[in-house]
Amino acid sequence: MNRIAIYLNQHIDGVVYSAPNVLERYSTDRSLLKFHPRIVAVPANTRDVRRLVRFSNQLAAKKISLPITVRGAGYSKTGSSIGNGLIISTERLNHIQEIDVRQRLIRVQAGVTLGELKKSLGVHGLDLPVSGDPHETIGGLIAKNASASVNTEPKTITDFIEEAEIVLSDGSLIQTGNYGRWGLKKKLEQKDLEGEIYRQIKEILDKKSETVAKIALTTQNRSGYAGIKSVRERHNFNILPLICGSEGTLGIITEVILRVEPVFESPDWFAIPCSDGKDFMRVCKILKKIKFTDIEVYDASIFNQASSTGKACGLYRKVPDDGLLIVANAKDDARRDRRRKFRKLRKALSGKDRLVIEDIKNTRDFIAVNENLLAFLNDANPNYFLPLVDGAYIPEERQAEFFQGLRLMTEKLKLKLAIYGSVDFNTFTVRPSFSPATSEGRKALIDFLRKYLKLVQHCDGYPCGDAPEGRFLAMFTRPSEDTDTLAIYGKIKGVFDPYDILNPGLKQEVEPRNVLRHFRTDYNNGISVIK
Repeated sequence: MNRIAIYLNQHIDGVVYSAPNVLERYSTDRSLLKFHPRIVAVPANTRDVRRLVRFSNQLAAKKISLPITVRGAGYSKTGSSIGNGLIISTERLNHIQEIDVRQRLIRVQAGVTLGELKKSLGVHGLDLPVSGDPHETIGGLIAKNASASVNTEPKTITDFIEEAEIVLSDGSLIQTGNYGRWGLKKKLEQKDLEGEIYRQIKEILDKKSETVAKIALTTQNRSGYAGIKSVRERHNFNILPLICGSEGTLGIITEVILRVEPVFESPDWFAIPCSDGKDFMRVCKILKKIKFTDIEVYDASIFNQASSTGKACGLYRKVPDDGLLIVANAKDDARRDRRRKFRKLRKALSGKDRLVIEDIKNTRDFIAVNENLLAFLNDANPNYFLPLVDGAYIPEERQAEFFQGLRLMTEKLKLKLAIYGSVDFNTFTVRPSFSPATSEGRKALIDFLRKYLKLVQHCDGYPCGDAPEGRFLAMFTRPSEDTDTLAIYGKIKGVFDPYDILNPGLKQEVEPRNVLRHFRTDYNNGISVIK
């Protein structure tokens, strides 16, 4: 065991590891990158996290580098939960501290998983309507500012956070909140790092208001520190939107209080096959107008190819290979409201449209939709359907053009891929099939990525529509940002983390060669996940 690990074990209640087999386990996440950490710490409480951060900060002041990367479940697809310094795992910060059913609030530690949280809330008839894999942690979901599946209004997990406990880069502990005029004045008068953060962020908002207003126009772009646009609203000032989506580069969230909602009665699912992009656009407009929710779209070729694995789904049998399948639901409280919606839907659809509503006979078909997708993604040896750009945002009016451009690109490159996404949030995931084991496969992968991102940009979209850029996508997203915006992002990082110890290499100038030399030659990381 190295000396740093021995020293830290003497000063924290948790455990610090430096054994090669442990480091190997924490060297990968769900991205294509691999970084070997120097040590891994599993803190037992917030006090441990503060001591670890303070230690790294003191080393940095002496020009000794031990950068920190916070890791939840390791489900990041852009490399934000791996690093070559100190990994702080939140796996033991996994307690649900309190549930207030009357006020619909829950206090949890950052390492609690979404599945555990939903299970505990379900007993009380409550839910946190956030999209994500059940194994992802609350801290990880906040780090990427996960989308919330509430009705058709785009929301994120930020909208459900009442208060957050955050460890800053000097080891100090703060609590976020909405501060009015007098509360902000007190924060500005503080002589510590927290006070400096409030002073500098206020100065950015006052002096760079035009650039911040430009950032505010890109409502669906989650790259950089886009949360700056939401820090000051009316008479309130709250730095929480900056922390959400910052991927652990500004502070470490250890505990949060979340506002939760009552659970809807089991929704009525339905599916509509579409023959092409124009057909898809027409049907989606109808669904949004009637206010259906949880509208998902799947490339029909997914189901056709999944059938070779033994999986079958009766919902798509009349869809051509280049068609699309829309799956959505009605989850109004009143059954009569649901029936009214379905009557409107039947009237609005054309005679050629096929509407399949869930019933006792076809329930299995609706369950099989995600099973078919998982079978498709995980049965592609020796190639893999790789998570390159999950959740790119494409504006509604350009989606038909996007699907057409993508189809032409795949035909030209002779490429097999899976397309699926959320119509509610206008975000779409493309999983192309490549073999990262060969140099030719890696070159083809990068070539595809450049062309794909060019198509997204051509359609007025953003590659980071559902999650931030991480290490991997930063190579491609930063060049498209203007210098004033990058300067603001640099200043935000500088004031929160003066010694650059929190997840360096994210949201900053990225050297492509440095990233690509950490490219994995295989993607053997267990079962691929959808979210």
